[in-house]
Amino acid sequence: MPTAPIATDARGDSLIEIVRTDSAGLSEASARTPCPLALVVVVDGHSGRVLFGLNRWRRSFELPGGMVENDESCKSAASRELQEETGITVPQPRLLGYAYFGLTSPPRKELGAIFFARVFDGVATPSDELVELAWRVPLTASDSPVSHLDDVIAAWALEATAS
Repeated sequence: MPTAPIATDARGDSLIEIVRTDSAGLSEASARTPCPLALVVVVDGHSGRVLFGLNRWRRSFELPGGMVENDESCKSAASRELQEETGITVPQPRLLGYAYFGLTSPPRKELGAIFFARVFDGVATPSDELVELAWRVPLTASDSPVSHLDDVIAAWALEATAS
């Protein structure tokens, strides 16, 4: 019997599962399901807040990240996307695991590698893609639209790194 998704957004996309793993586990999972995405949960080391950016096209606040390019590792993609979208440089973000998504348009299953970085005095700068940046506590009320799936992933990452 299929399990209910952890979270579903307004478009009908679902976060089905979040798995804590190492690079070998990510490679094994991505052999079964495409892993075209790398996300970075960036936490301010002073406040504990997570960096979200307003996506120019989807018009919601999301975690920095994006597509893994041909012959690029997920870790390299995470570092590159973070730098491109926020100006923050983290050469070695820490792999926490992956998110398993059920997407609707077109219908497909995908994995997104989840990386973590704690920064102190990091200056984030908006980009062409993330046009506004905000440090926020995941799963708290917001006057701005926030990606529910990314919010849940950010909360999971904070919990996973608390110990």
